[in-house]
Amino acid sequence: MAMELPLLLPLSSATLVFGLEWLPLLGGKAERTGLRLARQHKATQMVLAGETAGSVGITAVKTSRSQRKASLYSAAQNLAHLFPTGTVALVLELEQVGYWLVAVHEGAVVARTDRLYRCVEDTEPVLDELRQAYPQFLLLGSHGAPDQPALAAIEAACSTQSRLRVLSRWAPVLPWPVQGFVLVLVLVLLIPKLGTVLASKRQARVPVANVNPVQAWKRAVEQAAHGRVVHGARGTRALLDELYELPIHINGWVLLQTECAAQLSQWRCQARYERRDMQASNSQFLAGSPKHWTVEFISMEQAQPVWDIPGHGAGLLAQQLKTSLQNERDLFSALQAIKPAFSQMQVGKPAPLHVAAPQDDSGQPLPRPPGLAHHLSRPIQLGGPLRSASLLLPYTASMQWNKAVLSLRNIDNPGLKSSSLNLSLQGVLYEIESEPAVGRTVDDPAGVSPVTPPTGLLRP
Repeated sequence: MAMELPLLLPLSSATLVFGLEWLPLLGGKAERTGLRLARQHKATQMVLAGETAGSVGITAVKTSRSQRKASLYSAAQNLAHLFPTGTVALVLELEQVGYWLVAVHEGAVVARTDRLYRCVEDTEPVLDELRQAYPQFLLLGSHGAPDQPALAAIEAACSTQSRLRVLSRWAPVLPWPVQGFVLVLVLVLLIPKLGTVLASKRQARVPVANVNPVQAWKRAVEQAAHGRVVHGARGTRALLDELYELPIHINGWVLLQTECAAQLSQWRCQARYERRDMQASNSQFLAGSPKHWTVEFISMEQAQPVWDIPGHGAGLLAQQLKTSLQNERDLFSALQAIKPAFSQMQVGKPAPLHVAAPQDDSGQPLPRPPGLAHHLSRPIQLGGPLRSASLLLPYTASMQWNKAVLSLRNIDNPGLKSSSLNLSLQGVLYEIESEPAVGRTVDDPAGVSPVTPPTGLLRP
């Protein structure tokens, strides 16, 4: 059974909301229709991804005073941002909450999804309905479908289009003619007193120091970019070297999976080994494992080592970033050339880095100075054989990785896109624009159209 209340999940850079009610939008005027539907359902927040949106998400969330100041983002709309074409569904386990099921069709969240369930078995009836309604339906993470995006990738997809908009709940008590009469009466009584007050304040006003808008905006950009690092080729190579050196067998124990999560200045890695040899023991595993591992035996048959490695990342503002146009022309062409060596390669649409506008001495927001660079980010997901990851190194200069998963699988017929060691990478590609990038996205960033590979990029 689905849980009724929406879930607010604060994460490192955003607060995601799960469990919105999604209503289809038919015809034009999506903004007007969405607002009308939201008010009809007595919603307090709504999310609408532009005038061409195929659905509107609504909810009634009671937030605390601190939560009202924070921006809320729809997790379902973020997934629609990651998969703008086709029909996909995701069943994602949320720790200590349950399982989140959401479906997206051609970039619009499907009605009666974006639900939370206590047991994964409760999601099966909904998945069966989706399979009947959409013949091309794909369940992310299943055979033949793209890998599941991690929660970090969904968080990284936050943008203005997925931000929940607070709706005004004020409703007039008096008819409009009566309101107009009352307003005129109030103005007649207050205007003389208001003029006196303004005159006295004008005389008592003390000149304040001018604020340099360029310096103020630079500080605001620095604050927004704080904590964002770019791993680049050096950090990506260090991560791959760690995975290359990872032991597959340790005294009768076999590696099942390794997951590394990026932190500010390092990677926190966690592996899972299974006891395959009847003569193998915990002491033998400890004797054969690297000394810097902290090992926990989660059962009689499985061991879970944890360790940290340097991230080798650099600050976002220290990077020489390319523009969206340059990346779409040059970087995407290079990625198209190496795409045959990967089972999955998806690059999302660019979204601006949220920067809180600085204020002048009177508390008013300062206009953004012309020519000040705009930082953008695109979510990126890659999957394929571990050996293919080295082809990616020359093109990672502006990439930040959030998560890396290495899995050991039984493959009967290994090929160019399949191997027993499969690596999945999830992260962000950063870009820069001197002016706001409106409409500067590719039509199909996830499945870049094939081109002839340049000589030497792919080697047999």
